[in-house]
Amino acid sequence: MYRCIFILALLGSLPAATLASGLQEYSARYSLYRNGKLAGKADFRLEQQGDKWIMSTQGSGTHGMARVLRARDREYVEGVLEKDRFRPLRFEHEVTVAGIGNKWNALFDWPNDSVTVEQDNKTIELGLQGQALDGLSLKLEIQRRLRAGDDDLSFLLLDEDQVKQQTFRLLPSEMLETSLGCLETIPVERVRSPTSTRYTRAWHAPALDYLTVRLEHGKTDGDQMEMRIAELQQAGQAVVPGTGCSGNHSGKTSGRQSG
Repeated sequence: MYRCIFILALLGSLPAATLASGLQEYSARYSLYRNGKLAGKADFRLEQQGDKWIMSTQGSGTHGMARVLRARDREYVEGVLEKDRFRPLRFEHEVTVAGIGNKWNALFDWPNDSVTVEQDNKTIELGLQGQALDGLSLKLEIQRRLRAGDDDLSFLLLDEDQVKQQTFRLLPSEMLETSLGCLETIPVERVRSPTSTRYTRAWHAPALDYLTVRLEHGKTDGDQMEMRIAELQQAGQAVVPGTGCSGNHSGKTSGRQSG
């Protein structure tokens, strides 16, 4: 159950470096909530090392049962850019709750259109079908498509021992109150069966390179998880909080970078 808290971290003008490469280095901290109560934190980082890009997350329980159970989550992916599209090469996933862990990693072989998953000293090989991505790479691909104005949000997701289809839809833009101020956002919602009580929604801020500033996941008749942005640095500069929605008379505002 508490693993779900960290699976969430399982959605102005941009600097010249962003426009040139399609990616921008950043580090962000999010607050994690379970049923409206603070439960933990998650740190995201995207950085370039030589010709590779590396994205990593670290989640931990800081309050309530998540803290008691010493819940921890770590994900890591490294890959390269090909025509502004991120191609993962290696992905690692690890969750620990009450000393019990689940760990697996994946090696992507794009020339052979396959991925090898290693878990518990066992390996399986799956087909990439030219497009399957891990959870972190999927976040980057959603950002890329939103940035490009591409409303095709159907993906193939590598999830441990299987590749499965996931489809999202765009919702009407929304002004959202955040720790960085009032932000115009593009909400994206996962498409599920009509009988499902599960939901996943993420709010992406165009002024912040379409980063996720809020994410909700849960069941309408069960636990509800939230991830809210708390702090952000882009291209080595801290994003200073802007005006709140109540004080934004123009109807639009955005976070701004400190010099």
